[in-house]
Amino acid sequence: MREKLRVMGYVISHNIHRDRFLKNLDVCVRFKGAVVAEACFTDDGDSAYCHHVKVEPEYRRRGIASAMYQYAESIFLKKLENHWHDDPETQSPEARAFWAQPHRPFGFLSK
Repeated sequence: MREKLRVMGYVISHNIHRDRFLKNLDVCVRFKGAVVAEACFTDDGDSAYCHHVKVEPEYRRRGIASAMYQYAESIFLKKLENHWHDDPETQSPEARAFWAQPHRPFGFLSK
């Protein structure tokens, strides 16, 4: 997926912040130098999950969010979990639909 974005002219990069217990990953996607998507992921040792993702409206439905999730999994070396799948307060309808994809190439729903 990362290669597909690169071919389309997008650049994906990351920054890792560690503390004693957590590994935090900030992912950024740029197109022609402008930031078009950002996401924040955390690996707490037991599980890895996304706690923030934003794709600018005009860049949605192009596989950018999926690419960021796959990118995070490749860095954490584990599948991401969706801890908030049933909480409408913290997950938008778009995010719920994103995770509802039956054959998505990333993550799983946590119980």
